[in-house]
Amino acid sequence: MRLALCNKMLDDRPIEAFFELAATAGFGAVELMPGSLGTPVSDPDPAMRVQVLQVARAHGLDIVGFNSLLQHAPHLNLVTRDPALRRASAAELVAIVQLAAHFGASVIVVGSPRQRRAPDDATFDESANLFIDELRPAADEAARLDITLCLEPLVASLTNFMNDTREGIAVARRMNHPAVKLVLDVKQISQESQSFQAAVDLALPWLAHVHVNDANRHAPGEGDTDFVPIIRKLKSVGYAGFLSIEAFAFAQDPAIVLPRSRAYLEGILAAA
Repeated sequence: MRLALCNKMLDDRPIEAFFELAATAGFGAVELMPGSLGTPVSDPDPAMRVQVLQVARAHGLDIVGFNSLLQHAPHLNLVTRDPALRRASAAELVAIVQLAAHFGASVIVVGSPRQRRAPDDATFDESANLFIDELRPAADEAARLDITLCLEPLVASLTNFMNDTREGIAVARRMNHPAVKLVLDVKQISQESQSFQAAVDLALPWLAHVHVNDANRHAPGEGDTDFVPIIRKLKSVGYAGFLSIEAFAFAQDPAIVLPRSRAYLEGILAAA
């Protein structure tokens, strides 16, 4: 398992400053929001893309994943009945997959709760069919480019579709696509009915990525969540992907918290 750092709550700073922070904190891999790389995603500045890659490499960083895919495009929706909006949303996902390939990312987390709100009167079956139909072009492109799309269950307070691990599995199973898997998020699962270890057992055939954060939304080691059994469980089932820190809050300067969190996780990994 390898550690990575998301720029989720750090995207208020220039991407170069985030790279410097990640490298100084001891990380060798990062997970980015596509909107951090400039918009429109479908027609990025080639010079900018080259520059971002050069800066990342100068800091010894691999860009390994994308998340918060549609934060830069709040008008889009992945679970809509509107034909024009469906086409636009599907096209944006394909463009994001192509952008990810340019930066060498191997994992794309499909979360974006606001952009996957289903019609209020839609059943789960209809919502899943709408979502799958929009996702399929991006999944086909991802398979061609050796990228994995990871569905992210999110609680009902954030969205009304795909709210827990079981529903994420149901969508992945129904789609039955080689490029479509699942991400497990420690904070998300702390709000579900089963433990993280039980969620791993449920999701194992589809598990391709893990987000690590405390149940209090802070970085690992900054709250009450015990990551020892979590990492031991992942190791016991042979998980060899990324543990990507996705912190939503910091009690202190991230430059202080992130090296501490990284050291906490690395200590557990060494002992597991």
